[in-house]
Amino acid sequence: MRRALSPVIATVILSGVVLAVGGAIWSYSLGASSVIANSYVNDTLSLLDEVTERFTVEHVTNSSDGSTLSVWIYNYGEPDVVVDVYVYVDDGGSGQSMENLIPSGQIVRVDVALDQPLEILDEVSIKVYSRRQNSVYETYLVS
Repeated sequence: MRRALSPVIATVILSGVVLAVGGAIWSYSLGASSVIANSYVNDTLSLLDEVTERFTVEHVTNSSDGSTLSVWIYNYGEPDVVVDVYVYVDDGGSGQSMENLIPSGQIVRVDVALDQPLEILDEVSIKVYSRRQNSVYETYLVS
């Protein structure tokens, strides 16, 4: 009788261990797959906003003393856009304006203070860079 009881107990213990390990693996994989699924959905929606983001530089002008450059940016895409405007002058001057919100369907003027005043016939390179990594470039000749 004693010899018959030992294999039964071993089988019950092994079955319990297998079920416990299987349950732990199932629980871990369920949690991991939920996180991956949520991350995929969020990344896809973010990518959709990145693809549908559309903006352009409509107009550029400078102040009379040449210390400020005004850039009009039009957002013709669906999502609102947050842009940074970088200005580089051919003789070494520069300026920037950070975190400008451009609502969908709106045109917004962004004023960029320059570290050196502009002069006649200066060529200015303008880069408008969105937080979703889209860029628009424009060149302006001071007249």
